[in-house]
Amino acid sequence: MDVDKNYITKHDKLLRLMQMKIEEATPEYARVTMPLLEQHKNGMGVAHGGAIFALADVAFGAASNADRDCGVVNMMSSIEYLRPGRVGPLMAEARAVRIGGHIANYDVQIFDGEGALIARAIVSGYLTDVPLPG
Repeated sequence: MDVDKNYITKHDKLLRLMQMKIEEATPEYARVTMPLLEQHKNGMGVAHGGAIFALADVAFGAASNADRDCGVVNMMSSIEYLRPGRVGPLMAEARAVRIGGHIANYDVQIFDGEGALIARAIVSGYLTDVPLPG
């Protein structure tokens, strides 16, 4: 899929605010990157947990909304922080576990710029009947 046509690329304001970029997006897989800038860091100088979570959520959204006419929204998320993100850019990969009639489940892994796994998330999305804007 042309990532420039992905609903999230076109309409997600947080993606632009945090300077994220969708590198690849299909219903089964998405890869999203984000630089590790000062505004992405906590008071200890490492990646802020909220920035990491936002990256995971955008990766889920990019995959779950790829090639869809109606939107998928995050219904439940669980994230485990494994180590500090010290080196950018950060990268999230969302992989579909199961896409059902109403629920889609994804595993999301977040890596730092050296390839270390810094967090992992489990995300369940609800497949709505709300049409996505063009």
